[in-house]
Formats: sequence, C-alpha cells, structure tokens
Amino acid sequence: MRITIEIDNKNDLEKLSALFKTFKVNTINIISSNDSDTAAKVSKGNKKINPKALFGIWAHKPRTLENIRKDAWQRNPPVK
Repeated sequence: MRITIEIDNKNDLEKLSALFKTFKVNTINIISSNDSDTAAKVSKGNKKINPKALFGIWAHKPRTLENIRKDAWQRNPPVK
C-alpha cells in the first residue's frame, strides 16, 4: 500500500515523523520534490485581447477531426 502526503514546510514534516515514530512505523520513504518543477505557473491573461479575431482562422483550409488526429499522432513525421 502506498500513501501520499503533501507537506508544505519542514516543521510539518518533523511533526509527521514524530507521529510515525510513536506508532513504530519503520518503513517510510520520503521523496522530496522541487517546488519550481512541480508547481504550476499561473499568470493572469490579457483581458484586452479580442478573441473574435480567431474565428474563421481555418476558413481557407478547412480541417476535419480525422485530419487533426492523423497529423497529431504522427510518431515519425517526414523530414523536409
């Protein structure tokens, strides 16, 4: 069985470690993650952009769902 517990600071990690020791839990693996790699970077968008300019971008070259899937799933695209 595997249990994942996310802890925000080192103080909480020490408290949890003490709890495990009181229950005599011996098999604990601690995996540290780098916050800069795992945290999602959220930025506010520019509300002044008009999305209506995007409507009809494929008007001169219509696409079907099958074509989009075929192009997206190419594992080895041809070299040009």
